[in-house]
Amino acid sequence: MLGYFLYGLTLIAYILIIITVLQPHHSGGSDAAYGAAMSILFITGAFILTSLLLTVNITMQGGFNWISDSLLKRNITVAILWFGIILGVSVFLLHHTAFHRYYQLTGFARFLSYMLSYGAIWLPLLMLVPYYLFLKNDWTPSFTPTLFKIPLVMASLIGFSLVITPKIISNYLRSFRAFDKSELDFKDAMERMKKYSDLSSLLYYTSTSNEELVRNAATTKIKAINNLEAELIKVLEQRGAFTCMKAYEFIVANKVQHPELFIAPIIKSFDKLITETHEDIVNPYKGGPYDMEVVFLVLDEQFKDSAAKFKPSILKLQEVMKTPPARSRQQPGELEQAKETINKNKARIKLWLDMH
Repeated sequence: MLGYFLYGLTLIAYILIIITVLQPHHSGGSDAAYGAAMSILFITGAFILTSLLLTVNITMQGGFNWISDSLLKRNITVAILWFGIILGVSVFLLHHTAFHRYYQLTGFARFLSYMLSYGAIWLPLLMLVPYYLFLKNDWTPSFTPTLFKIPLVMASLIGFSLVITPKIISNYLRSFRAFDKSELDFKDAMERMKKYSDLSSLLYYTSTSNEELVRNAATTKIKAINNLEAELIKVLEQRGAFTCMKAYEFIVANKVQHPELFIAPIIKSFDKLITETHEDIVNPYKGGPYDMEVVFLVLDEQFKDSAAKFKPSILKLQEVMKTPPARSRQQPGELEQAKETINKNKARIKLWLDMH
């Protein structure tokens, strides 16, 4: 009965693996992506533990006696087989999303990419099916040991090969002309732009962190928006500091036709930028304040006549820049980078104030 109980636990862990592999992939850096990563680690650990206990139970019940009459040789062989399978399942599960990028391939390479992507689903079956037969002691004599050996040995060899030759597999897939990372990134970005076509989402893709083709496509879509200036005003008034900065980056390269309508929204955006800047300076978990150069470029080039209206906000920003940055930054070099940006902003603010 214990064997069936452990098999049931292992089967539950396997079902969780299937759900994990089939669920939508979350983009890196988001809370959903972090949660998905933690669940994968938990499920991987659960499968390792339950399958280990099941393997030990089957070994003690004589399920692997067909391997060798020597207890030592038999246990070592079983341990190697199990460890190889677990390696394979773990690698497939922890990296299953990476192989989705190869779906643009054709022929055998495309088939291989699918096999790799869903390896965490089919590889455990090469262990679970023979294990179930081992539990059915009355069935075992009806089958030749070869039927047990082939799937178990194959699964174990696959697991070891994934660890030994990952670069060979990746280079084989990448050698195909149909695979091109930039092209796939562009297609992925275009699909997301279709799904999320509001201005705030499109502004994200104008960031320099994206490829030039992506930035150009996003800019083209933004320019095609009806009542674009009204939408930019909404962003400055209603969106967070990050999106506001992206709006300034767009405006500096695309002059607005009605600058008088932007004065009040810009002042509102400064309230958010000031609050966010203070948080970015004092919070050690933040990377540091934004570089405000683009904001002052917009003010200098398109709103010279309204400097007096912006001056109170600029003075508040100047005060915030006097705040000492948190010293316990999380990443190496972040403190130095934060100080450099603060000093650059101080100089830019002083230059603007001296001019106005």
